[in-house]
Amino acid sequence: MLLKLLILSIVTLISAEKVRYDNYALYKVEPKTEDHLKFLKELEHEGKLDFWKPVDQIGDYASVVAPPEMRKEFERSLKKRSIHSEMMLENIQEAFDSQIYSRKRRSAGPEMFWTNYQTMEDIYEWFEYLARTHSDIVSLVTIGRSFEGRNITGVRISRGNSNRNFIIEGGQIGADWLSPTVVAYMVDQLVKGDDPQALRATQDFTWHIFPIVNPDGHQFSQDSVRLWTKNRKPSILSRAPGAIGADLSRNWNSQWGVHGANFDPFSNTYPGLGPFSEDETRQFARYIETIGTRTTAFLSFRGFGQRLLIPFAHSTEPMFNFNETIAIGRRAMGEMAVRYNTQYQVGTSAQVSVGSTGNVADWVKFRFNPPLVFTYLLRDQGSWGYTLPVNQVLPSCEETFDSVMAIIREARFINVIE
Repeated sequence: MLLKLLILSIVTLISAEKVRYDNYALYKVEPKTEDHLKFLKELEHEGKLDFWKPVDQIGDYASVVAPPEMRKEFERSLKKRSIHSEMMLENIQEAFDSQIYSRKRRSAGPEMFWTNYQTMEDIYEWFEYLARTHSDIVSLVTIGRSFEGRNITGVRISRGNSNRNFIIEGGQIGADWLSPTVVAYMVDQLVKGDDPQALRATQDFTWHIFPIVNPDGHQFSQDSVRLWTKNRKPSILSRAPGAIGADLSRNWNSQWGVHGANFDPFSNTYPGLGPFSEDETRQFARYIETIGTRTTAFLSFRGFGQRLLIPFAHSTEPMFNFNETIAIGRRAMGEMAVRYNTQYQVGTSAQVSVGSTGNVADWVKFRFNPPLVFTYLLRDQGSWGYTLPVNQVLPSCEETFDSVMAIIREARFINVIE
């Protein structure tokens, strides 16, 4: 399927038509034995199915998309091995259409509305508006350009002269439309300062917020191939003519390529030629280097899975301030659940997810050791994945912001930060 998506993306560039996923079905697959895990890993490696979420542990689940011509064969192969699965969506194109249809009805004006997914153009224009109208606390930050020349833009927010930095990023995965909207919502709440906790947070910290670290992949997902995840830099390898992009979430210099990556350049989890081989990660890393030693917290956001991950992905052993971090995370996720009862698992990626190394949070933790480093895998738990309906966007924004304020509050309570 990955090769098919590549061919379709090339055709899309020529025809200017969007790739459609009519009758592509989304499955939630739950392995119960090591043999089940092995079989699913083999399917993933074959590349004929699209694993939105791989599975690495018994008791976890995989989110798998099958094209219409492979659905019956896939179902038979699972049934033959007694692997439990459930078809969550029979036609993911209908769900994608609903996401777009809602956006077309968005009201115009300088304010953002959080009942749908925001485009990069809307977010960047709104950032410019905030910088003009709240110039005392908001400034634009452009850390560089993507491979295709798009700005990687964020904002700096501060109501004081704090030298303690709070860094937030999202949008490393092109197909992930939720994290850029959630991160932009945090900007909205911090700038407004209606909540006393948000007001104090902008007095005590300088916030550096970047909602779309992968602007090329994000825009390509909007315009052409909805399920595109990587950036858009063509491969220079002679063995992979026509391959495009690397998975930015696996391109950081922290146990790069050790686990969770596929070195086939056509794969969605291809980590690049080496650490920081990609323009986007390299330039973001340079920016973090300028403020990293004064950083109190680093939060990374992407969809999906409802996990709060703490460093490090390559190990289940407690490292650095693991015990304090996991206590803060568990308490914060408990407070997060108050609003909508959304349940998150907390632990290292090796404990509660797929253990993918080469991620930004691990690099930041090892390089600068801020007291607070977390990665959010946002809604949901496999029922929708990248097709998450727009009626869950605002609740996702609200509960996630609640949890970020809770992280600060709980960290203060146990004297991890002042």
